[in-house]
Amino acid sequence: LVAAAEADRRAGYAKFAKEAQLRRKLHNLVQELRGNIRVYCRVRPLLRNEANSCITFPGDDEIRITNDVTGQKKTWRFDKIFAHEATQQELFDEVQALVVSCLDGYNVCIFAYGQTGSGKTHSMQGTAEDPGIYHRTFRELFNVIHDRRGDWRYKLQTSMIEIYNDEIQDLLIDANDTRPPRKLAIRTGPQGNYVPDLVIWPVNTPEEVQNALNTGTQNRSVGCTNLNEHSSRSHLILSVYCDITTPNHTQYQSRLHLVDLAGSERLKKSGATDERAKEAMFINRSLTSLGDVIAARAAKTPHVPYRNSTLTYLLQDALGGDSKTLMLLQINPSDDVRRAV
Repeated sequence: LVAAAEADRRAGYAKFAKEAQLRRKLHNLVQELRGNIRVYCRVRPLLRNEANSCITFPGDDEIRITNDVTGQKKTWRFDKIFAHEATQQELFDEVQALVVSCLDGYNVCIFAYGQTGSGKTHSMQGTAEDPGIYHRTFRELFNVIHDRRGDWRYKLQTSMIEIYNDEIQDLLIDANDTRPPRKLAIRTGPQGNYVPDLVIWPVNTPEEVQNALNTGTQNRSVGCTNLNEHSSRSHLILSVYCDITTPNHTQYQSRLHLVDLAGSERLKKSGATDERAKEAMFINRSLTSLGDVIAARAAKTPHVPYRNSTLTYLLQDALGGDSKTLMLLQINPSDDVRRAV
């Protein structure tokens, strides 16, 4: 009887492991059908000092920007559009499946992109009462891990950097360390591109990842321009590294990158001069490189220009192959169409 029970247990576990692998495969198939590269658009509400909106929604997943002075109209289609009344939860509902993909062993990149003041940081960070993608992602990661406990095994670590003027700065270094900061550079290893000597924290709860985010955010470079009094002047990248063992003992390594891109703005419009102008040139150059990489991937061209910027070279392994990329375009709806576009 004992032998028969053990045989049944093993058969049941083997069936479960097979079904777990099938679920992983089917989930990935659904994500690929939806697109390994997705571009969403979110329109923030008008502020109190903004009178009119230049944005309309002529059809499903379509957005139109109108210049009332010239009469010019431009219309774009996106994979998903979130109008000004969309909630943080509605936004995350479209992100949640990508978090599961990361825990299934696929690399994921989620970007927030737009001009300064368009709402990027709100979508990513939110507030304590209404958190954004960061906190909801942390919570979902550990909810899924909890649901899979006993069958799947996970080891999670996190790092946080900024890319400022195309140079990497570690945001998790010890604040009491008085030694001069080391110059960080990208290297290529067996698991892809990485940064040697980067501070990496083990994490076991959503709160520990949130603590890393809070620590890094305090050290982030913040400048001042006429467009936004607290304009972020660097790309912020919070990375979660997952070592995964499935029920059938298959091992995967994946990375989830949450990227709050620096504000995109025209030099003349921003009022930036001297050092701020230099920052803006580096920012716009790296954003152009990111656009080129995504366009090359979408067109399936044989050459993808990852090396054109530090941002794309660092994220190369999470932008290519069977990785999942989500670009969240934030739009300022004010009637200054030059900014909204």
